Amino acid sequence: MTTGTFTEPVRWADELRSFVVAGFDEASEVLRGQGWSNDPHRNPIAPVILRTLPPGILLFMDPPDHTRLRRLVAPAFTPRAVERLRPRVVAVIDAVLDGLFDEGDEIDLMAEAAYLIPLAVIAELLDVGVEGAEVFRAETPALVRMLEIGLSDDDLERSLAASQELAMFLLPVLSERQRHPGDDFISGLFAEGELTLEEALGTCVLLLAAGHETTANLIGNGTLALLRHPGQVPHLHADPGRAVEELLRAESPVKLAVRLALTDHELGGHRIEAGRQVVVAIDEAHRDPRRFPDPNRLDLAREPGPHLAFGAGHHFCLGAGLARMEAAEALPRLFARYPGLALASGEPCWRDSTTFHGLQELRVRES
Repeated sequence: MTTGTFTEPVRWADELRSFVVAGFDEASEVLRGQGWSNDPHRNPIAPVILRTLPPGILLFMDPPDHTRLRRLVAPAFTPRAVERLRPRVVAVIDAVLDGLFDEGDEIDLMAEAAYLIPLAVIAELLDVGVEGAEVFRAETPALVRMLEIGLSDDDLERSLAASQELAMFLLPVLSERQRHPGDDFISGLFAEGELTLEEALGTCVLLLAAGHETTANLIGNGTLALLRHPGQVPHLHADPGRAVEELLRAESPVKLAVRLALTDHELGGHRIEAGRQVVVAIDEAHRDPRRFPDPNRLDLAREPGPHLAFGAGHHFCLGAGLARMEAAEALPRLFARYPGLALASGEPCWRDSTTFHGLQELRVRES
């Protein structure tokens, strides 16, 4: 399965009460430009429950508050900081891959590897041990529902309950690291002395909601794409970084982003008035033939170009470097360790999601 097919740069969608922005240049203009908001408190058609989430979640903040908080959090995600994590990330990946087929010749790769790897990395990053990893594993499936469009009240309530459970676990940990810092990610957040406890909590919740889900989807989507296009595997081994960029474009873990117009805009021949919501269709933008030659073809040797899988502008994903590293280490190791990896019987099961492009289940075997 591929993500959305490009139709037209900008169109109105009655069912979403929004303009859909699907052209690559137009989508970039929204994500990078001024006069757009991602704060649910300013959006009258945003789910009310989003306004009850813990404060300090960067994804739902606008400048200048967003600018200040991002400045404080960014040092924990610099290329140098991420590179220091590589040995730990590789150790996690190797540990997960070592036991993949111990109990049979067919597994669900999503449950046994794609979700476990980023979950274990985050638990390592936050230094919360086995107990923390178990809490994260139990609560993140409901937590990520906060990022969906058009969810039921029940789903949104479960997402809020998950965020509260995570807060109950994390707040004592955060408070302890604030008083007695160590050599871990959380202590690093407090290093400058300006970050509040609530802001650190919001950062950790976002890391679990967005970071865990997108990385798991990138590993799962990438595995399926390579199993369906085995001729691309040599390109993966030759240049994992380049291969991951193409997988991010062709099988982006995130399908869309939402923004509210704070001022009037002219976009793709449409007038978008202040107060209107737009849905940026990232999956369609990645198949815009005006930007990508032969956009529906997977080509891991393709010259890397700009894509929107991690957003753009001031909301560009802080954890993008970590997600790229996890995928660039996990996918080559998976296909090197199990060269006979193949799809098991039946079609892969895709998640029912408005926001994420990801698999519910991916059954594979080692032949």
